[in-house]
Amino acid sequence: MNETDLQAPDAEIRDVAVIGAGLLGSQIAALTAASRRPVRLYDVAEDAAAGAVERLRTMLTPVIDRGALDWDLESVLGRITPKPSLSEAVSGVDLVVEAVREHLPTKRDVFAEISRLNPTALLASNSSSIPSSALADVVADPARLVNLHFFSEFWQRSMVEVMGCGQTSEATVATMAAFGRSLGLVTAVVHGESKGFIINRVWRAVKREALRVVDEGHAAPEDVDRLWALFFGTTIGPFGIMDEIGLDVIADIEESYIAVATDPADRTSPTLRRLVAAGQLGRKTGQGFYHYPGTKDSVLSPED
Repeated sequence: MNETDLQAPDAEIRDVAVIGAGLLGSQIAALTAASRRPVRLYDVAEDAAAGAVERLRTMLTPVIDRGALDWDLESVLGRITPKPSLSEAVSGVDLVVEAVREHLPTKRDVFAEISRLNPTALLASNSSSIPSSALADVVADPARLVNLHFFSEFWQRSMVEVMGCGQTSEATVATMAAFGRSLGLVTAVVHGESKGFIINRVWRAVKREALRVVDEGHAAPEDVDRLWALFFGTTIGPFGIMDEIGLDVIADIEESYIAVATDPADRTSPTLRRLVAAGQLGRKTGQGFYHYPGTKDSVLSPED
């Protein structure tokens, strides 16, 4: 992905705020800044937004060094401004992208406050499982509200999904799709409302069945991943992917699906629940379904 190939700001989206400076929120901020837009970054956790810039430098330097991104990193990071309050972050911007935890009450509180502070901004939730229709009643103008679902490690997964809330205007959908393309992302518009959009609806079925195979004692996670990798020609399987995402995030997403499930067998995985309770959240904590001593091992390793 070449920074110079990304489009200059269009007439409708010049200034952007990203709310939530975690792994994905910080990546959204960097990708937006690479399109030569100024970005304001806010997180409720003290110093998280300021620390995100240094974390991005650490994360993206090796990506650039191996040629996966052709960016002037310092120029990109220089367009990201951490803000100490939500009001300073969203005041006067054209677009606010929310990337807080996958928890509906939290998101509703955040959107209600954003809408109060900037009622004319376009509003986008990066949620991977919560439809924006669940947020529509707390914002001033649902016609300006969408889901805008990015994917972590955008230099490998260069795509974004756009989905309206049922009251979203055609103009808003078109503007958000154009925004996604201006970031150099393959942009898919979801027609109607689909729980999990496109990719995560399919991924949820894979994830659910993989967890059930392990919960029922039929196989260990590494066996599922090894067979998956051999069959599909990948170097990572469902459990490795869950570790990369973060098992706390996976658990929150699963709860959002289970809350609307009609199948009584659709319940939180005991294995997943045990790991989260133990603080074993995947790569970011050094232990999840796999142990991470500092290097990423292929699930096909003969030493496993």
